[in-house]
Amino acid sequence: MRKLTTLVVAAAAALAPAAMAQNLNIGIQNEPNTMDPQWNLLGSNTQAMRNQYDTLIGRDVNLQLVPSLALSWKVVDDTTWEFKLRPGVKFHDGSPFAAEDVKFTLARVPTLPGNPSAYIVYTNQVKEVVVVDPLTVRFITNGPAPLLPTNLSNVFMMSGAKGAQPTSDFNTGKAANGTGPFKLVSWSPGTPQVLTRNEGYWGAKPHWANLRIQPIPNNPARVAALLSGDVDFINRVPVADVARLKSDPKLSVFAGPSAYVYMVYPEVGHDQPAGVKDNAGQPLAKNPFRDTRVRQAMSLAINRDALVERVMEGLAVKMTQPVPDSMFGASPRIPAAPYNVERARALLAEAGFPQGFQAELTCPNDRFPNDAKICEAVAQQFTRIGLKITLNTYPSSVFFSRRAKREFGLSMAGWGSLTGEASYFFGAVIHTADKEKNLGSINVTGISDADIDPLIQRSRNMLDEVGRRAVLEQVSEMVVARNWVIPTLAFGTVSAGRADKVSYTTRQDEEIQAMEILPKK
Repeated sequence: MRKLTTLVVAAAAALAPAAMAQNLNIGIQNEPNTMDPQWNLLGSNTQAMRNQYDTLIGRDVNLQLVPSLALSWKVVDDTTWEFKLRPGVKFHDGSPFAAEDVKFTLARVPTLPGNPSAYIVYTNQVKEVVVVDPLTVRFITNGPAPLLPTNLSNVFMMSGAKGAQPTSDFNTGKAANGTGPFKLVSWSPGTPQVLTRNEGYWGAKPHWANLRIQPIPNNPARVAALLSGDVDFINRVPVADVARLKSDPKLSVFAGPSAYVYMVYPEVGHDQPAGVKDNAGQPLAKNPFRDTRVRQAMSLAINRDALVERVMEGLAVKMTQPVPDSMFGASPRIPAAPYNVERARALLAEAGFPQGFQAELTCPNDRFPNDAKICEAVAQQFTRIGLKITLNTYPSSVFFSRRAKREFGLSMAGWGSLTGEASYFFGAVIHTADKEKNLGSINVTGISDADIDPLIQRSRNMLDEVGRRAVLEQVSEMVVARNWVIPTLAFGTVSAGRADKVSYTTRQDEEIQAMEILPKK
């Protein structure tokens, strides 16, 4: 009996390493605040959904479109796109994925009441979804819609078998039912997402049997978790820790370019922006940010080279326009933003503020590497031209909720043009807020430019790629000239993992997709 027991224990011990190799523990900086694939369009939420749900069209690490639940797509006429769906795909509950589910998914997007950041920005050009047959669907659009394939790469396909279900049921897991590589086991705010492999996945078999995705917002704690072996992989390695992790033979550091640009957002719509006062602490007679000269002075006050080299230790590139230079719609004719404190002071004086004014600068403090330090540095640079800046920082969950209500007179935050081109940013952030046109849905500063709006609308209806690029480049040039937003730098993206367990290629959108974290061979 003792011999048999010894053999069983020995066998279990031998199997343990193989079983553990099937498990992947990930430490992430920003946790999702929902498991509803259509609630609150934030990067932390869409990242979580990629493991559980699929889109009709996928994107590779360089944000190029690739087939996913749709095998092919084509233009039928100026207002019709036809998609051919992948056969044999099943949802996690075993029900088949078909064209009716596509129709259901798009119909649900605009129906979630109180959604703080709706996915409708991706579907607002779809007038009707027509089911041709179970594996063919047509999208009838409000005019030509050149961005439809790109937009649909961000809309997660849902099962319509049980009809519309509330966000609360997704958050408890009751309604969670995607076609993705992993199934949700459990989640609640502040706790890890626990997922298990979808054995019936239509694509390549997922490498990992079990996932545990743990939110660790504190940077030192996230690094410590990797060093101690509590997690196998972390994202957003703090700038100050990159060299140390690179020198550790037990670890691998994975670095690459990011699509995220960190920008200053001055409130131009409100007559009295929050936190903006004269030097005596009294309300100003006019909103200073409405004056182009003030916004230009703020841009001139920012020493972007110092931000990149000193704050980011070289793990970023300075930016003048709101999307990376390599993206579709970025203008090659925009020169690097100059740094000129004296000219900035002169512009403030010309605008009627020779002694400057007071302002509160509000930023998130847990979303990007050194985001709070970037804001602190920019605040100090603004003081050099006479602005008296009070710096406020909040967790992302608080910051973005309040910013959506336009509670900040001056803020900084990152924006990722995750479609790989400029249209989404211009349509969502720069265009005048217009519910009827479904534009300006994330215009959080009251921008309204009668010269720019028609160009944005025109670009969204041009199937001619060359012409559309030219229009978007013109918009880029106008946005930069008028400083509606003030770009500072584009981040690099840095992750790290156990050298003996994982290999990884970074994504420009910085999403951590478990299917792309590969077992070390």
